[in-house]
Amino acid sequence: MKFTPLTLLVFAGLLVSGCQSKTPADVTPPAARSASPSGAASVASEAPASQASTGGAVGRKDRDPRVFHRSLGEPEFLDPGLCSESEGGTVIHDTFEGLFIYGATQERVEPGVAESVEVSPDGKTYTFKLRAGMKWSDGTPLGAKDFEWSWKRVLDPKTGSRYTDIMAPIEGAMAYARSDEKADRAALREQVGVKAKDDLTLEVKLVGPTPYFKALTAFYTYAPVPRHVVEKLGDQWTRPENVVSNGPWKLTEWKSKQHIIATKNENYVGKDTLPFDKVVYHIAENNEPLHNMYLAGEVDFLDSRVPESDLPRYIKEKNPDLRKNPYLGSYYYMFNTKKAPFDDVRVRRALNHAIDKAQIGEFVIKGGQVAATQIVPPDLKAFGYQPPSGPDFDPDVARKLFAEAGFPDGKGFPRFQITYNTLEGHKLIAEFVQQQWKKNLGIDCDLANMEWKVLLKKQQEHDFEVTRSSWIGDFLDPLTFLDLWEGKNPNNRTQWDNPKFNTLIGQSRLDGDAARRLGVLREAEQLFLDEMPALPLYFYVKYDMVKPWLDGYSEHLQGVHLAKYFKIRM
Repeated sequence: MKFTPLTLLVFAGLLVSGCQSKTPADVTPPAARSASPSGAASVASEAPASQASTGGAVGRKDRDPRVFHRSLGEPEFLDPGLCSESEGGTVIHDTFEGLFIYGATQERVEPGVAESVEVSPDGKTYTFKLRAGMKWSDGTPLGAKDFEWSWKRVLDPKTGSRYTDIMAPIEGAMAYARSDEKADRAALREQVGVKAKDDLTLEVKLVGPTPYFKALTAFYTYAPVPRHVVEKLGDQWTRPENVVSNGPWKLTEWKSKQHIIATKNENYVGKDTLPFDKVVYHIAENNEPLHNMYLAGEVDFLDSRVPESDLPRYIKEKNPDLRKNPYLGSYYYMFNTKKAPFDDVRVRRALNHAIDKAQIGEFVIKGGQVAATQIVPPDLKAFGYQPPSGPDFDPDVARKLFAEAGFPDGKGFPRFQITYNTLEGHKLIAEFVQQQWKKNLGIDCDLANMEWKVLLKKQQEHDFEVTRSSWIGDFLDPLTFLDLWEGKNPNNRTQWDNPKFNTLIGQSRLDGDAARRLGVLREAEQLFLDEMPALPLYFYVKYDMVKPWLDGYSEHLQGVHLAKYFKIRM
């Protein structure tokens, strides 16, 4: 679904929903100097841990029940067309609304701007009927043309969206998104299979049957953006003083490394049923400040932010606030496959064989994470997918491959660097991998942590050797974890570009036979595992903390928790 910056503990998962986005992505934030608007973070550091384990109502009596406080990492973008990570996605899902929106659980999606949808017998044409009277937060009418323009904006190469491939099911979408400056882009734009038939009717033509397409329209990349504001203000349109949105809440303040505030959108059609007048997203890069705020009662919902040092104790004590959920996410290290010695598949495979991944969930993070020998999370088996067998821990095979690549006993292997974003969990993982490679291959590497935005920039510019990443599924299908590695996918930062793999992914988008299509995806995953452009480490398990006065929390495989489903009980 996107890249995510969150810690491994929190994000060690089992299922799938493409950033995260992503990614993100996952897929994604910032700095350890966060505090609440009232400065409660410094006070909260004095709060005893027992307050959380007993589920006490610390802070509730002083809390306005119409204000929801939740945790967040620093977003990179709050523009639906540019966002490719989970942190920005959290805010976008509360402030924008697509044709459909995520439900409280992954079992279904709910109508958003769309009132209904009809699907043609061949499964390739979707006709959405929009609700009448929908408006932007500035009172401007919203209609089908806004969706047509917004989706084509994402695909426009000039926009620079990293999430164009989420629209690959749409006819003509990839031809337009991947066109160069020499192409007739105006003609390609007209050939994209999205058309406003009238003010309240949107017709979408797909390249092949896509059973999950209705659910896909709930993803933030498919949200509409206000053309009349974007064209006037350019990249400044999402600043709090400028932003116009169509969701339940509207962005009103963004203080980096402190908080984001969104207030009720008075032009939202369901404004009178909203549980909150205001949503406050408390921002920190590290988990500890947000956890301290939670203990002090300053935060109602700690979303994937339980510190690694506290989690084992909370699990042992059966803390009533702690919620463990399956989570559709994979945690992995990416190789820069154009940089020696990582351009050698034998090196990449050796590095994979040399890590005893089972230790991560049991001894390193201690959160029950499942060792990953594939890139697609195993719970997609429930949806008919049978993944190939991936390579296991085998230091003898690792040393043999290393010797074949010209590095017997690690001799001559250049010192390199693992980069990761600043979070204690990522550091623990990196130190463990560093030790495993030293022990089993005799090589040395350095570790470098940095803010999430800095890491993303380095990855996008291919300025790395080995780098930490993760992906949260955007829909319940293995394609969301596999099309990420297409050569032209903007989120494929490994520079791996395998023609056969690309062909298989393209074929999977066209095949209407469900069983045959899953077989094609299995073949693609096997090719990925054979060449190992990225090294799978574990599948996520999601740990949240929920105050006893907060109602409405439900498990969600994609980790999407819209504010509209919560309510503070007084």
